[in-house]
Amino acid sequence: MKMKKIFSLAMAIVLAAGMTAGCKQQSDRKEEIEEEKNISAKGRYVEKEIPLPETAQEVIGIQNKDDDLVLYTSDDSGFYSYTYQNGVWADLEDVTWMTDALNRLGLKIIHIYTGRDGNVYGLALPKEAGGPYGQHIIKEAEDGSAKDCTPAPCLEVKEDGRTTLFVDMAVLENGVIGIAQMDGIVSFYQDDRKVFETESISVAIDHQPLMAASDGTAAIFGTDGQSVEFYDTDNYKKENTVAVKQDLSGTRIIPGEEGIWYIVDSEGIRRITESGSIVEMLMEGTGSLMSTDSAALINFLYGKDEVFYGLYKVFAGGHRLMCYQFDEDAAAVRNENLSIYGLQENQTVSQAVYVFQSRHPEVKVDYHAAVTGETEVPETDIIRALNAELLSGSGADVLILDGLPAASYIEKGILADLTELSERLEEQGVLMDVIGNTAVQDKKIYAVPARLNVPVLFGDEEQMDACKDPDAFHAYLEQHPGECLFTATTHEMAGMTLFNTFYEELKTKKGGLDEKKLAQFLEDWMKLCEVQNTRSIEEARGLETGSWKQMRNRFNSGFGLKGNQVMIEELNGLMSAMVPYVQAREQGRTVMSLKQYYVPQVIAGINASSKQQELAMEFVECLFEESVQKGDNGDGFPVLKSALEYQSEYVETPEAVEMSVGVGSEDPQTGEDVHISASYPSRDEIDRLSGIIEGLKVPFMMDGMVADTVLEEMEKCYMGEQTAEETAKVICQKVDTYLAE
Repeated sequence: MKMKKIFSLAMAIVLAAGMTAGCKQQSDRKEEIEEEKNISAKGRYVEKEIPLPETAQEVIGIQNKDDDLVLYTSDDSGFYSYTYQNGVWADLEDVTWMTDALNRLGLKIIHIYTGRDGNVYGLALPKEAGGPYGQHIIKEAEDGSAKDCTPAPCLEVKEDGRTTLFVDMAVLENGVIGIAQMDGIVSFYQDDRKVFETESISVAIDHQPLMAASDGTAAIFGTDGQSVEFYDTDNYKKENTVAVKQDLSGTRIIPGEEGIWYIVDSEGIRRITESGSIVEMLMEGTGSLMSTDSAALINFLYGKDEVFYGLYKVFAGGHRLMCYQFDEDAAAVRNENLSIYGLQENQTVSQAVYVFQSRHPEVKVDYHAAVTGETEVPETDIIRALNAELLSGSGADVLILDGLPAASYIEKGILADLTELSERLEEQGVLMDVIGNTAVQDKKIYAVPARLNVPVLFGDEEQMDACKDPDAFHAYLEQHPGECLFTATTHEMAGMTLFNTFYEELKTKKGGLDEKKLAQFLEDWMKLCEVQNTRSIEEARGLETGSWKQMRNRFNSGFGLKGNQVMIEELNGLMSAMVPYVQAREQGRTVMSLKQYYVPQVIAGINASSKQQELAMEFVECLFEESVQKGDNGDGFPVLKSALEYQSEYVETPEAVEMSVGVGSEDPQTGEDVHISASYPSRDEIDRLSGIIEGLKVPFMMDGMVADTVLEEMEKCYMGEQTAEETAKVICQKVDTYLAE
């Protein structure tokens, strides 16, 4: 019995040893499989920058010539080219035919196309006013001079004094020129004779790629905007229509190898064939320059062996040339993730994603905007769903808090402490009165705005005083019965602008609204609407309720076409300052800060439950990079001092001096046609505006749900469905209920 036990024990040891050996073998095999998986998960397309020549002036475009890149540039003296060979730019060469087009024909080339016939074609505009306005197509003649080869029918002057305006062109092997017009008509001309015509997408901008040509085939976007039509260029017969199942507006198509084409947009590079409808994603655009709103794609070329080149104009200034090439050593699957969430898509965030991604190619960045043009779910429902998600301890790593209840998130511990991060930002030169006053509790900072809007006002001093607080507004109406406070306006514009201006005075200590003060304000607002004759103005202009919400501004007191009354405007960048500064100058007024308010924009917070705290911190810092801050995206002024100072320099650059906008409409009060032409404010004006921005201390932050509630109930009051007192009561109850949630 004893021997049996010993034997059994020995067998158990042997079995255990065998099992251990088996586990080790299994473990080793598992490691081998993982290693094989890691090895196989290599290779993807990457974006690399090719620095442009330091001596390059104004960039016109690029050409692929015999597998070498050729860069075309210009300055005040003429046009030049650089050739990129073996990683080096050769010395510049004169492009005499382009210079000849400018000097002899008076036509300045602004864009280039490479024809399938081997020629380079320049798209040109008249350099001086006086003649018919319209585009010309220029190429090099046999003697080296410039030749205007624009089809004769396209040079016929129309009733508006212009020739044909086209948005894209392509040249076939036999020299036939294809031209796409803004109305979507695509015509092909041979020796001034139209040989074929079809239709594409109609567009509203002056440069939109709609077509391309390869040897033997022309590709044109279909009228549905979601397909590509392929034509045989020998007989113009449509060979096939390929459904790509994506919106093609804002994209371009380029030919590759025989029968292969590539569609390029912010989503990336997709490959399609002339014969089938399978769309293959070659490279995702996320984190690349093509995905940012801060740069416009000028040229995109196929090199050879599936290497691509993209030339971009950067809105902050200058151009960048990028190469897209398959890298066998790059990880095919990024092993970390960082998620970013915001209600609306934002250009500054997109630019920061690009900067972050260039530093962390191993991280997959998922930037999600909840509200898009296709979103049918109400914004209020989206916010409620997000709130529930965050309270449960999940949600995105980085939150862009514009329109979200930031104060409530701080109170409920949803946001991480960013005090240490804000100290680093202070060292970089960020405006600390803005950073330190936006999202603070118990001397800790929980969110940081990367941009700010500036509410300003100008006008008569007494009328500006009326906008100080609800009591001053009430007193003005009593002392000046029948006098307009604003220029032509609507009930929504006047009501919401004044409500927002008086928001701090109408609030209670608990964050709700004072019912008695609100009722008095609503009564005064109704009186102002009567004085301003808003109903007649709205009827004359065909304005429907809801226009305020579409504007996305919190301060806009009226149309401001004519009149010396006070104007309140919310400036969201240099472009938005153009017209208000012209109006102020015409009135002899000075643009002033509205109660030292600033509207925090691109407010970034980090989810306290995020497991990627360090990466999230790095991303938020990217929002304050100088290259990101310099952009004038229409989403606010920079909060980085160096970027703010750059704006004063920028308005004096040749590019900025040439920029202008025009607005015009019928004055609803007089019936007079009013037109305003405006350029950027002067350097002195921008210097003064920058001084105002540096002194701003009072954040205007209103929960989007509160604003929607006020707007909805004010409408009922305006339509006579409830009194001012009843409206105030309903608003206060709804706001209190929401805040309690």
